Amino acid sequence: MQRISLLFGLIGLVFGLSQSFVSSAPTAQTTTTTWRAEFFANRNLQGEPIVTRQDDAIDFVWQAGSPDPSIPVDDFSARWTRWLFIDTPGNWTFTAIVDDGVRLFIDDVLVIDAWNDQTLAMHSATVNLSQSFHLVRMEYYERSGNAQAQLFITSPNFPDWRGEYYANPNLAGAPEFTRNDSAINFDFGNGGPGGGVPGTNFSVRWTRNQFFNAGRYRFTTTTDDGVRLWVDGQLLIDQWQDQTPRSWSGEITLNEGTHWLRLEYFQRGGNAQARLNWTPISSGELWRGEFFNNPSLDGTAVLARDDLDIDFDWASESPGRGIARGSNWSARWTSQRTTRAPGFYTASVIADDGVRVWVDGNLLIDQWHDQSPTAYAAMVYLTAGQHDWRVEYYQHGGGASLRVQIVAGTQTPTQPRTQTGLPAREILIDPKNPGFVKSVDGGWQAVAGGFNDLAYSIKNSTFSHSQNNWVRWYPGLIQAGEYEISVYVPANVATTRHARYVIAHAGTFSHRELNQSLYLNQWVSLGKFYFAATGDEYVSLSDITFESAQSTIIVADAVKFSAR
Repeated sequence: MQRISLLFGLIGLVFGLSQSFVSSAPTAQTTTTTWRAEFFANRNLQGEPIVTRQDDAIDFVWQAGSPDPSIPVDDFSARWTRWLFIDTPGNWTFTAIVDDGVRLFIDDVLVIDAWNDQTLAMHSATVNLSQSFHLVRMEYYERSGNAQAQLFITSPNFPDWRGEYYANPNLAGAPEFTRNDSAINFDFGNGGPGGGVPGTNFSVRWTRNQFFNAGRYRFTTTTDDGVRLWVDGQLLIDQWQDQTPRSWSGEITLNEGTHWLRLEYFQRGGNAQARLNWTPISSGELWRGEFFNNPSLDGTAVLARDDLDIDFDWASESPGRGIARGSNWSARWTSQRTTRAPGFYTASVIADDGVRVWVDGNLLIDQWHDQSPTAYAAMVYLTAGQHDWRVEYYQHGGGASLRVQIVAGTQTPTQPRTQTGLPAREILIDPKNPGFVKSVDGGWQAVAGGFNDLAYSIKNSTFSHSQNNWVRWYPGLIQAGEYEISVYVPANVATTRHARYVIAHAGTFSHRELNQSLYLNQWVSLGKFYFAATGDEYVSLSDITFESAQSTIIVADAVKFSAR
């Protein structure tokens, strides 16, 4: 009797294995051009599929819906299968973005196993594949809430951005051509991207995997016309509309590891440009600046960035990309700043035109009117700890400038700078000054239109080079003390997001990184540093930016050393 039971048990095991093999094996409908999709009205791929169809891609964001009216919005599952031709042998990356569970098989080998309830998550696997057809199978289930299932496949032919270019503004049909783009930093003008794609009514989709350290990041796009940006399947920027060049930003917290980026863009007519950059959001006490194309802070900011200090002399220039030069714009800066000791503090400003300053919701300075550069100050008692500061400013016409300082104690407001020159105890080194020294290998190219009608630019180098191209500014200080370092960034030259400055002072080195692409004919503060006036102190800038080699441009112009 025991032998009979054992025999029936073995038969049942073999039958179960054979049924499992049959359920996962490719069928006659499995093709090399589309995905055979099977949808089940349960979470476990059990029984016969309710819906069977062919899908061009696994790229679905159902949210609170379902794949088909006959499929419930919760507690369903799906299986996609296809033969995928691998045209280039090597490491291929498969990225699944799902809410909830997912399994991915390559040639019946499990390479992604995340068969569990989860909010939107990304999972990837890199598999070395031969040049042949390979069977790919993705299984998915949705328990409740939002539903999303996407699979992106990256070839070793695209180590950077995979750019798919379409001869229509809707990303419709097959791309005219596909290429590897080292960065999304294009000014197409009115000629188009080439490859048979016209200068108007075209679109592009860029995708890539990118490693990030853990932290919060700000992604910024600048486009003419429409743009959409996803990070790990989350739509971070959605500005799919005709527009003149405008910058849009979105923030997201990322864990350490590889993340999936997808940017879509269309150009309707006129000049075309598309740029994307990102930067970690510092935990330091920065000013978060938002700039508006009107004098009343209305609507959505067209430019957002972090500023170390509020100390700008724009004159008649624009404060940054997307803002019209000259007049009728406004800005708001906010910051949470720590007061180490209780006591009286002075907020002082010099403004042309209107300015308002708040701390913890209390209005300290209210000078919201047209004016030439005028100084104001207000005193407030602050407890130890963090306080919320807000500065608002508008420019109506003529020159534009704003300087804000917050210092301990009672202070007399500093008078504005005169039109006759720089204040006393301020040293300026520009490329025509003997204190400006650069490497002599010919890498730096002269650029007209800098602070004194001369600057130098260079494309970034790979960080693996043992040598780099550099410039240095030697101030020749004769008095020790604290100096604020400001660098001048001319317009329409720099594209780098990671210009790396080194400040050699008092026997030590301090490092600062600057997104030069955000500034147009502006002085930008790198901070305040103590200098011992030993004669060998300097500020240095190199062509190493840790961006893709030869993809961005660094600019070197004037540097100010201002005694504080």
